[in-house]
Amino acid sequence: MEELRYLIFGQFLVSVLMALGAACLFVWAAASGLLDDVEPVKYQVLEGEGIARDAGA
Repeated sequence: MEELRYLIFGQFLVSVLMALGAACLFVWAAASGLLDDVEPVKYQVLEGEGIARDAGA
């Protein structure tokens, strides 16, 4: 029974650490301005594929 408690605590600890890591990455990306203007990226992908940008949109 004692081993089961350690396993459950270990899994809980790993999941909390993963959530904190994801939250830190999100805060870092938002603070550094990576999420400010995401519109031009889709046009860069289209240009890389050789697809012309739609003039109407």
